[in-house]
Amino acid sequence: MWHGISRAAGLVAQPSVAVGFRIHSLSLESGAVLHYELDHVSTGELSETGAGGRHLGEEDVWGRASLMVGPTRLDAGVVRYFFRGDSGTGGLGPARNTTEVYAAYSVTSSYVNPSLEAWWDVERVRGAFLRAAFDLPVLGWPFPPYAFAFVQGDLGLNVGQGPNAARPGELANFADRGITHVGLGMGAEMRALRLSGIGLATFAVGVRSQLNLDDATRFNGTGRNRDFTIWLWTGITVVVGGDARERR
Repeated sequence: MWHGISRAAGLVAQPSVAVGFRIHSLSLESGAVLHYELDHVSTGELSETGAGGRHLGEEDVWGRASLMVGPTRLDAGVVRYFFRGDSGTGGLGPARNTTEVYAAYSVTSSYVNPSLEAWWDVERVRGAFLRAAFDLPVLGWPFPPYAFAFVQGDLGLNVGQGPNAARPGELANFADRGITHVGLGMGAEMRALRLSGIGLATFAVGVRSQLNLDDATRFNGTGRNRDFTIWLWTGITVVVGGDARERR
């Protein structure tokens, strides 16, 4: 799921790695995410790899600078997207490669943690996308292994990544200006004891739903649309370092 747009159906594995360091209130981070499709794909199904694929569909490489100012967090970063699918069989090929820069504002100390993000495609589409989100802890277990439940939601707004009448040959991510999707989900996270000699391990599981309001977010394969989407997710995170901790 990217900006509310589904890119693959079925099981998808997303291994990732990141490194970073902090100097007082400034932190610098960089990493990469791989998107592996694990299910066999039939002709016309939603897929990055294309029909028959069970392999790598996308690689994302990113960098970010973050600054803490009291309870406020300011982020600025860049993401490069590489697509490895076969466009001849319905996948996303290298012609879809692009780069986005972004800035984000979030409040980290309040009970409800709101955030606002602005994304700008600087290569293939050349336009802006806005995302507002919140993270709400609802239940916690204060004894080891620490665990808590949370509710998350987001709203996407396309302001410049749709069709451009002045440049009809330019590609577009969305069909119209305006709200693209509204998402809501809940999950639980357990922070295990520190792994000897490694760091801190975290296990998370959750369910996510999304109301699709743009033709691009409704698209679910050739000739198929879906107004409402729901999916399950799970993940394991290991943070390495003397002051290892996870930021959700």
